[in-house]
Amino acid sequence: MPVIYTPTVGAACERFSEIYRRSRGVFISYQNRHNMDDILQNVPNHNIKVIVVTDGERILGLGDQGIGGMGIPIGKLSLYTACGGISPAYTLPVVLDVGTNNQQLLNDPLYMGWRNPRITDDEYYEFVDEFIQAVKQRWPDVLLQFEDFAQKNAMPLLKPLSQ
Repeated sequence: MPVIYTPTVGAACERFSEIYRRSRGVFISYQNRHNMDDILQNVPNHNIKVIVVTDGERILGLGDQGIGGMGIPIGKLSLYTACGGISPAYTLPVVLDVGTNNQQLLNDPLYMGWRNPRITDDEYYEFVDEFIQAVKQRWPDVLLQFEDFAQKNAMPLLKPLSQ
């Protein structure tokens, strides 16, 4: 039986900046929060049906991987394509780059993310809400899946969406 997910995706997340080859998905940095609508409008596919988004804070059992967390949305959507038959043309992996508290990444000259401690509290929740609103405007019927957000952020983010 082939192993197709956790060990491989985890290693890819840890080494993301080292093994980066080409752009896959959308990276939205806190620094670019005022351009979020434009960033999403520049996605060439108008028929996105599934978005998997992470902020990279709780990647598998590895902890904060910053933008290296992109391996999670890519991996999840690849599984949905391979096992669920969803065309990759209908999928969009997204990382919300809110900084990282991983000192090793902050010190890594190859790290491609925002070299800043993670934003928290109101700044964080406002940024994620801006993303949700921009997604709803661009693709009103999309399935938006949150992956590997820290527990302390996941529940406050999901509560208003479930009402």
